Amino acid sequence: MKKKFTVEIIVANGIVAAMYAVITVLCGPLAYSFMQFRISEFLNLLVFFNPTYTIGLTIGCLLANIFSSVGPLDIVFGTLSTLVSSLLIVFISKFVKNLLLSGFIPCLINALVVPFTIYLSMVGTSGEMLLNASTYFMMFGWVFLGEFVCIICFGYPLFLILTKRNPGFLKGIYADTNLDYKW
Repeated sequence: MKKKFTVEIIVANGIVAAMYAVITVLCGPLAYSFMQFRISEFLNLLVFFNPTYTIGLTIGCLLANIFSSVGPLDIVFGTLSTLVSSLLIVFISKFVKNLLLSGFIPCLINALVVPFTIYLSMVGTSGEMLLNASTYFMMFGWVFLGEFVCIICFGYPLFLILTKRNPGFLKGIYADTNLDYKW
């Protein structure tokens, strides 16, 4: 990332990290279950407009995952999922300036990783389960659905409204890329 880290960008990343962590923790058990209903995931769309938000989102996810019922594995793999999702949004949006497509990236990455994280966290416990293809794809579907609702059904329309009807919003989030994005 060749972005300059101004005081404003550092503060904005701190705010994003705090928002992600607080919103996730407030979602309670839903944020850490099979569905992964994390309303805070809509903040992933910020990376589309300013790649430096990768840092704030990753730190926010790390902080939120400290409270995870899944344990230390969620701290590591959940945080890495957010980092990978953000980096993929940055990379893909260089070629395809589509906010909706960018929203599907964290849906897919989390749906791929979270089932394994939950499964691994249960190994050796009374809740241990057999991870086979049907169990994995059932968990994949639930995680994808939770991400889809939070990012695509909630976050995407919110960002469309804020960016199209309020030009000051892009300035307020220090947007410096994809200002000419397609729906």
